[in-house]
Amino acid sequence: MNKSTKGAVAAGAAAVLLLGGAGSLAYWNAEGDITGGTITAGELKLTAPTTSQWTLNGTTVANPAAVLIVPGDELKYTGSWTVKATGQNIKALVDFDGLAETPSIADKITVTDTYTLGTTALAEGDELTVADNGKVLTATVLVDLPFGTVVDNASQAMTVNLTAGKVTLTQKDATPAVA
Repeated sequence: MNKSTKGAVAAGAAAVLLLGGAGSLAYWNAEGDITGGTITAGELKLTAPTTSQWTLNGTTVANPAAVLIVPGDELKYTGSWTVKATGQNIKALVDFDGLAETPSIADKITVTDTYTLGTTALAEGDELTVADNGKVLTATVLVDLPFGTVVDNASQAMTVNLTAGKVTLTQKDATPAVA
């Protein structure tokens, strides 16, 4: 064995003795407990409707599926739900959605939705918060097949599934804007 090989073997053996044979390298660690306990997520829900009614041109309709509407008719739905909005920073918008079926009469009708929370009318963009938890949300949805100024027979015998319509609460991001 030549001198350089013997030197390399000796250096390697010395490194092994320092690292593994004579002990191992170690590191330390410490932990600190935090206070707080268990957290629980809030909820955003609407109860089943406490009241619900359809009318056709002001007359109560027992079964809207049995109604055959004509231009100039207006179906009106009124329903009420109790809001469950818990969570310290919860914010939600209310909306109506779900009648956009094709092919259907959905592109011929006009849907207008309005809401009250308790006795206060909600404007578009008004947010529900934890302060609204337990309040009654009432929705009025007008489904109007307008009487036009020209003949349009394309809407005859078309359908729209009213049970596909939903009043929704959609949570908004509660993260405050950073200035």
